[in-house]
Amino acid sequence: MKVSINYGNQNIEVEAENFHIASPNNVKKQKESEVLNKSLDHPVDSEPLSSFIEDEFLLVVNDANRPTQTPRALDVLLKRISHTNFEVAVATGSHTPPTKEELKYILGHHYPALKAKTYIHSAKDSPHTFYGTTSQGVNVFFDKILTKFEKIVVIGSVEPHYFAGFTGGRKAFLPGLAAYDTIEQNHRFALEEEAKCLTLKGNPVHECMEEAVELIDNEVFCINMVMDTHRNVHQCSSGNIFKSFYEAKEWSEHVYCVPTPPSDIVLAVAPYPMDVNLYQSQKAIENGKLALNDEGILILVSQCRDGIGPDKFHNLLTRCKTPPEVLQTLKKEYKLGYQKAGKIAELATRASIWAVTTLEPVLLQNIFMKPYASIQKAVDDAVQLKSGGILVLPEASNVVPFCE
Repeated sequence: MKVSINYGNQNIEVEAENFHIASPNNVKKQKESEVLNKSLDHPVDSEPLSSFIEDEFLLVVNDANRPTQTPRALDVLLKRISHTNFEVAVATGSHTPPTKEELKYILGHHYPALKAKTYIHSAKDSPHTFYGTTSQGVNVFFDKILTKFEKIVVIGSVEPHYFAGFTGGRKAFLPGLAAYDTIEQNHRFALEEEAKCLTLKGNPVHECMEEAVELIDNEVFCINMVMDTHRNVHQCSSGNIFKSFYEAKEWSEHVYCVPTPPSDIVLAVAPYPMDVNLYQSQKAIENGKLALNDEGILILVSQCRDGIGPDKFHNLLTRCKTPPEVLQTLKKEYKLGYQKAGKIAELATRASIWAVTTLEPVLLQNIFMKPYASIQKAVDDAVQLKSGGILVLPEASNVVPFCE
């Protein structure tokens, strides 16, 4: 039996006796322009879009670390704008600024027309304004660009997220346009048990995000898209940043929550653009582990074309000799990114993590992962150790397996 695996900009054929493939659920293909126009024309609990774009406004978009089909939304949105008095802000969160090629990915064929009016948020270097403190004690600082505009239009997408519950909606502001310290305070809650995939009620990360957005005085119109397995726009909910998000998350569950058998071997693939670095690719590990039996083998497949990414999580894992030592350290200290070290350490205490990447082997060996250069070799070795089939998650960064 053969299966095609995405690795960087190529597809690699891998062979084994028994694969079970769990991709996003097949849904009826929609005409994207109709879905988007219908959503914009019938917003949820909001003024019409026309009132947001009749004068100057700020357009907020995701960076290149998200699979958001921003150009598709721009195709429809820009036809409705009769002036050029708006700016585009790329909500990078704590990520590094996008390269020119990444900006072209973000904006698509609209890049030449929009590049001169595009602003890149920097969590550490941009000027920020204090908005208040949440009930959890998080000091909320947002990019000062928000003070230049009364009205904001957000383009985002809603996918499952391993500790925020779902992406989309409020994440455009926190972490998207927040200061580094604010992001760090919020993400510390990712270490709590209630901060997990698909969970919103009682999730301290999500609830802090919502509180932070409620501190903003700007009027916000949010466009929340949900993509299908081919990354076409399947559904879209627009309008009120909270209510449109909750509607979109229901559609997201329908697409991305997939029934699967538990397995001793899980092949978790981080497809482009989620394969940018190990930091982002860890989301594929988080979803893959949900279907992994104890003492099983999880094989991460990710090019990690830009290396490790923000390295604090890697540094913590490297300075600890065992996974339990990592977990003990997290009880005493936290820095942004440490939540990833904790999640990796938790899995390493009950199963094996192998990784097919372009990273130097020693970088993986130092963080309780077994390095491989070949997907086929990793599969062959795993089969020698474990019987039964191999569960393949071609889009493990987004697909959430439910074990039957």
